Amino acid sequence: MKNIAVVLSGGTGARMGLDVPKQYMELAGKPVIVHVLEQLQCCEAVEGVVVTAALVWKRGILQWKEDFSLTKLLAIAPAGKDRQLSIRSGLLAAEEFMGSDELSGVIIQDAVRPLTSVTLLTCLIEELKEAHAVMPALPITDTAYTSRNGHWVDGLLDRSTLFAGQAPEAFRYWPYLALYRDTPEPVLSSMSGSCQLPYSVGWNVKIISGEQSNIKITYAEDLRTCEELLRERGKKA
Repeated sequence: MKNIAVVLSGGTGARMGLDVPKQYMELAGKPVIVHVLEQLQCCEAVEGVVVTAALVWKRGILQWKEDFSLTKLLAIAPAGKDRQLSIRSGLLAAEEFMGSDELSGVIIQDAVRPLTSVTLLTCLIEELKEAHAVMPALPITDTAYTSRNGHWVDGLLDRSTLFAGQAPEAFRYWPYLALYRDTPEPVLSSMSGSCQLPYSVGWNVKIISGEQSNIKITYAEDLRTCEELLRERGKKA
């Protein structure tokens, strides 16, 4: 197998005060994570998928695999206590499925981004021919200020140099695995985004155009917006 995706599904829904994590809520007739997995299923450049999740959800995810013919789903790995440790868990679980091709790639995707397009997924894999790390991003369009205390402006940033990063990101699998396997857990847990660790050790991270519609479900209003967009996408399919 050359290219694989790791879908991070360990969130608990605490920020939205939910009993059921948002990635397992039903939108437009399917759980949010199923929409994510279906896009990966449709992407010819991705050959397999590993999900990291709390093991209490393993049976349900496997049932959705059967219900929605998600044949690319290969394994469910235990989620870590934070994003970085979940990435490590997913990378390690993917290792047995990967071939030795040094250009093999891995996409790191959030289970709460149901609107990521197949076009973007394909583009990320394609760009790995030129770069070891690829991140979609959108230009910052509002004036950006800094404030040390959150009450008074103390600086102004040049927005022409600022970009808002999105998931999914893509990486050359084997060096990315080695990086996550060899970095001590406390160092991993001090970081946030999927690109932070490789960038911190000197990797060049390529930016490609992100998608305005590639919404990460964080707040209740995001659920409503995604529901509308998913239903509209279903009408066009």
